Amino acid sequence: MTAKLIIILTIFSTSIFAQVDCEKYSDKYIPIDLNDALNFLDCKWSKSDKDSFKTKPENDAVTEMHFGTGMGIRNSWGLWKGNSGISKYFRDLGINHPDDMSGIILTSFHRHLNDTDIKLDEQVKFYTDYWEKSKQAEINRKRKKFNEFSVNDSVDFLYNYDYVSKDQEDKDMDDICIAKGFVISKDTIDLRLQVRLLESCDEKGIIISKSDIYIQEGTEWILKEKDKIEIMKIGETKWTNYDIWETIE
Repeated sequence: MTAKLIIILTIFSTSIFAQVDCEKYSDKYIPIDLNDALNFLDCKWSKSDKDSFKTKPENDAVTEMHFGTGMGIRNSWGLWKGNSGISKYFRDLGINHPDDMSGIILTSFHRHLNDTDIKLDEQVKFYTDYWEKSKQAEINRKRKKFNEFSVNDSVDFLYNYDYVSKDQEDKDMDDICIAKGFVISKDTIDLRLQVRLLESCDEKGIIISKSDIYIQEGTEWILKEKDKIEIMKIGETKWTNYDIWETIE
């Protein structure tokens, strides 16, 4: 009789715990880590939704959810803003892109439903390896393009940032706004060119950079100036990014 009572009480206690555990997950709740996220999905998804998700091949199931449930996770859990607990959790693991975060969450949930090892370390390595290879490929692409330039090359300006005047913009749209330079030197570390501007269709010059300027106050970075531009006038020599010029064939 005592053994039966203990079993009944254990089952009853487990049922109450599961119900209380799910009660904290309101629609606006944001998980703090992966386990919390899996518990959230387990509580919020219906049995039919979970059964449908778990019976599909893993890659198909996760891919199908990317633009629906995945987008909801990325937006409502602050993965894009990067200001939530679960976003910090993933960034501490070396996962920085919201698409990767939601991918790990959905992949892990599929494995959780199928009672298989989540293999979090393996998932993290997959994404970090991917971005490292992509980064290296981008570096190689930029260096290859940079190596097309040589000292003493004549170069055309590409107007990548903005125009100093409406007249300059109109002339560029009509292909009659020519700005030419001359390569003085190359910085092979930062991939920059030192160029002297020889010709411009506007006496005000050309815009060679445009960026936001931040200053540090304590531990925070404060926006001091938005879209600050740097202008280069005819006869001036300045260091610039290589990708605002193209060689003249």
